[in-house]
Amino acid sequence: MGEEMRVLQSGRYELLDVLGTGGMATVYRARDVESGAIRAVKVLDDRFSHKAEILKRFELEATAMSTLDHPNIVKLHDCQLEGSERYIVMDLIDGESLLDLMKRAPIEVERAIEIMIPVVDALQAAHDKGIIHRDIKPHNILLSRSGQVFVTDFGIARCIEESELSLTRTGMVMGTWAFMAPEQRADAKGVDHLADIYSAGATLYAAITSEVPKDLFAAELDPSIYNGISKPIESVIRRACAYWNSDRFPSARAMKMELELTLAFIRNQAGQSSQFDGIQFRTNPEYGSDAPPLSAPRPESTTPEASSGEPTLSPRPEPKTKRRPQSARRPAETTKVGWLIAALVLGGGSLIVWLMQDLAKVTQEPEAVEVVALPTVKHKGRIPSDGGIKNVQGKPVLHHTEHTTVAMGGDLVWSVRVTGSEAYDKVQAWYRPQGAESWSRSQLRRVGDGYTGRIVVDRMMSDGVEYWIEAKPYRKGLPNLKHGSQKKPIRVFVH
Repeated sequence: MGEEMRVLQSGRYELLDVLGTGGMATVYRARDVESGAIRAVKVLDDRFSHKAEILKRFELEATAMSTLDHPNIVKLHDCQLEGSERYIVMDLIDGESLLDLMKRAPIEVERAIEIMIPVVDALQAAHDKGIIHRDIKPHNILLSRSGQVFVTDFGIARCIEESELSLTRTGMVMGTWAFMAPEQRADAKGVDHLADIYSAGATLYAAITSEVPKDLFAAELDPSIYNGISKPIESVIRRACAYWNSDRFPSARAMKMELELTLAFIRNQAGQSSQFDGIQFRTNPEYGSDAPPLSAPRPESTTPEASSGEPTLSPRPEPKTKRRPQSARRPAETTKVGWLIAALVLGGGSLIVWLMQDLAKVTQEPEAVEVVALPTVKHKGRIPSDGGIKNVQGKPVLHHTEHTTVAMGGDLVWSVRVTGSEAYDKVQAWYRPQGAESWSRSQLRRVGDGYTGRIVVDRMMSDGVEYWIEAKPYRKGLPNLKHGSQKKPIRVFVH
């Protein structure tokens, strides 16, 4: 369409001036001749009017926007997807983008959180409809003059229930690199809602630092990425931008809840030492196997009566193995060691031999251990009753021990083995908070001869967790293996 054309062929929309130009379309400020309302009209460039892939992407944006009805998603009013002129008519947001705001100066942490809360709320609405945005970044977050926040540009969104709408070709990456999750960089076609959570965390980082969020998933290798960022907000970004998607917030709703709690804490504790300093997240660089259990902070007090009564997260259960502490060495053992030293000094050969033999009996005595037998869970009656795992070629079997309880703030860990075939390369756990409608997915990764995955049990799961396991083969002719199902999931009590 040339610059001299001021009215679309339908005659309903009068184009006033250009608001912005993208790779495949131009956005105009326009007047709806029928209603007199001022709208934003996105017109596809003539150069792409005959390119099937671009047309499909443009249609997908209109489809996604028409499906979504949320106060923080730009509203669609009309669209024309046929003929020589193709356009989308949307609400005109009379403000600026988050990127424009960032260009002037880093945004205060409180304000940045206030902006991101409605963003993740809008993402949850999209995810509930099966739509993954795939391009969340400051450019696509708009702020009206009244302060309302909007998510826009669903041009590369993917409807996960409509595989034919996927536009990604081999080797083609959709999205903006710095804000993309690592799995999206590798394969934009196979991402789920957890890629949007990564992008939201990266956007939050960019907002408060005015820096490009380069490889936030590698923060464990380079903790200096978070220099100058307060611990409460760092913890949120670290979890949202974890390398493994199973370590991220399980949903946009869970991230929203954490942002709200963090915002309340910052407002209520301004100028005071951070109560988040005692919280350990698995994505923190100092967190290790010997780290203290995750627990909610308590204000310092000198007496039991001074406790504030704040809720605490239950610590991870201690293993039921009883070991003799190092400090509990028996007196006889200590005495004989002393006699051995004395014999060495005095040169008593026979005494040395006797003491060495007797001391060997003491030090080699096995520690007292209480053995706790774990129940073997059968999968459709195909696991032997003695709990053994038999590799029967040609008869694939999925092995998994069900969980019954898990601690709040702890890890829900899945361990899975598939025997009878080596053709199963995609093992995943589907999970959700007890009573929730939608399922989240955790891709299990290969560890040794099995598969392992984990999620952090957060406040969204306080009423319990439901899950089921699925293994898919890469060879045709083999069945999908399941442990549990959507209709009959495994239920885990959270304490």
